[in-house]
Amino acid sequence: MITHNLIQGSPKWHAYRAAHNNASDAPAMMGASPYKTRDQLIAERATGIVPEVDAATQRLFDSGHRFEALARPLAEVIIGQELYPVTGSLEGTRLSASFDGLTLLEDVAFEHKRLNQRLRAALSVPGCTGAELPIEYQIQLEQQCAVSGCEQILFMASDWEDDDTLI
Repeated sequence: MITHNLIQGSPKWHAYRAAHNNASDAPAMMGASPYKTRDQLIAERATGIVPEVDAATQRLFDSGHRFEALARPLAEVIIGQELYPVTGSLEGTRLSASFDGLTLLEDVAFEHKRLNQRLRAALSVPGCTGAELPIEYQIQLEQQCAVSGCEQILFMASDWEDDDTLI
């Protein structure tokens, strides 16, 4: 994996994403995203025109990033190793992924989502292995594995009240 010195959400990161096939867009590429159709993604790539993010959506993104940062130390305890957020690409391709966390050996990744009812139901299945996750998340995780070569991904979903209460 080639790592890129980018801060997620920065203008350089957005420019990088516009030139790569990103794991978070993989569900739309496969026609499995509840947020964007394949045709919408193709139009964005062809024209470079991306819909503006409204204030309410930006607040959701911001809280999701905050929850991810709050959950990362818990993920480190579960994995037993430190994690660092990183953007990487698969050498010789345009496949890319922005990891919420990756171990230094790049053998274990961490992906965090904001908890919702669909994820709560999937993660409540006894012995959940990931096969119970909605397909859009499975597709994203598969691309993360392809890009990093990691052996496993800890998928976590959480919602926080203040900065210290996991709900």
